[in-house]
Amino acid sequence: MELIYQTLIRSFVQPAVLVLGDLMIDTYLRGASTRLSPEAPVPVVDISSHTSVLGGGANAAVNLRNLGANVTFVSLTGDDYAAGLAADLLEKEGIRNEVIRCDTRRTITKTRVIAGQQLLTRYDEGTEMQPDEDCERQLIALLEQQLPLHDAILIADYNKGLITNGIIDALEKMNQVHKKFIAVDAKLLSRYKQLRPDLVKPNYKEAAALLGLPEINTSKARQMEETGAAIFEATNARVIALTLDEEGALIFQEDQLLCHTAARPVNSPNVSGAGDTYISAFMLACLSGALPVTAAEVAGAAAAVAIGKSDTAHCKQGELMAYFSMKDKYVRDSDELHALCNMYKAQGRKIVFTNGCFDILHSGHVSYLERAASLGDVLIVGVNTDESIKRLKGAERPINTLTDRIQVLAGLGAITHLISFGSEDNDTPEPLIRIIQPAVFAKGGDYSRESLPEAAAVEEYGGEIVLLPLVPDRSTTLIIKRIYTTPVLKLAEA
Repeated sequence: MELIYQTLIRSFVQPAVLVLGDLMIDTYLRGASTRLSPEAPVPVVDISSHTSVLGGGANAAVNLRNLGANVTFVSLTGDDYAAGLAADLLEKEGIRNEVIRCDTRRTITKTRVIAGQQLLTRYDEGTEMQPDEDCERQLIALLEQQLPLHDAILIADYNKGLITNGIIDALEKMNQVHKKFIAVDAKLLSRYKQLRPDLVKPNYKEAAALLGLPEINTSKARQMEETGAAIFEATNARVIALTLDEEGALIFQEDQLLCHTAARPVNSPNVSGAGDTYISAFMLACLSGALPVTAAEVAGAAAAVAIGKSDTAHCKQGELMAYFSMKDKYVRDSDELHALCNMYKAQGRKIVFTNGCFDILHSGHVSYLERAASLGDVLIVGVNTDESIKRLKGAERPINTLTDRIQVLAGLGAITHLISFGSEDNDTPEPLIRIIQPAVFAKGGDYSRESLPEAAAVEEYGGEIVLLPLVPDRSTTLIIKRIYTTPVLKLAEA
């Protein structure tokens, strides 16, 4: 099943997606506060970092791009400094910029001042009114030009005044001709009923408001299970993905409930922007031919990856593929390994790496691997290929093939992932170390730092080398020697 998901995710590079949405800049001023101002009883923050990221509909565009799609972003901004900053950020993300600058508007910017982990204040600026007639005409003309060039359009409406009824009417006429896939993520979904969207993604709060239902804190799924007909009546959407935070999501096809997908567990989730990740992955899965139930599983996984990060809620295509590899301990190639490691590091997890032949697994190996695993959160084990072992230990080795050794090692709970290595040019694990860049490189106590040719690579990336004591009188060589010197075997040979 994981292979099916990975094949689907690889196809995300094919669609060209047009994103229409409110452009916002989220700016974070971070620092420390140790005193109050003499002018008023408010903290003084000594700013140490100043970062700006794309927000609003532009964040949805960033999510689509990170998942592999070719993305064009359409919006209106002011003709100001923030608009120039937004253009730079879009270019950095590899998103085609078709944003119109209007001198009658100011770009929406939200600035947060943070001391340590505490948000002290947020101040907003920018135009949140509908555009004037001239800006509206320019935007409609741009959509008429761009929509035929794309496979789909995502409308990300944060109710900041960008999308007028005239623009919605124009989109309806355009799509009668071009028949593009339409996805809508809007605070007021009923405005888009005339577009007959292929996909809408209300969250619980939006759905409750849409239907005039009271909001409750528990059993949200039970409350919403019978609302498919009402939401379909209000939206005309072919597929409805109703997200319910920790209760997962309800997926409807028109008025029929297809499934209730569970939320994937994440430690210390950072949920900001997760909805953009969810609809982006869901949309790309649908464009790649997935059924809604499969698309929901992929979208849920993408959201889990995103909210597991400490900063921005984005999920990269490689990270999503890696997520579906996590249950499979054997990593097949370096690209998959690189994506897995990036995902773990984004989650703040400490990676430990070790390597060996593990020809005949014994108690010494098990003890060693358990101690290595205790040094961090993720243990990745490199295993020499059969050809590599022959070069290192002689033609009679290995006793067990790589397939057998991998299968036995995979049964150990201490190991998170396994990958094979070794080539005629290099039988050391240095190439793997340069991909993994582990926080800890563990080896047995029969080695020294000086005897490890890969030690320099570990330290180059800031890793620590830890030499672990070995269980005495436990080794594959001793086991093989004992087998060959056992009297019973000698008699059998005679």
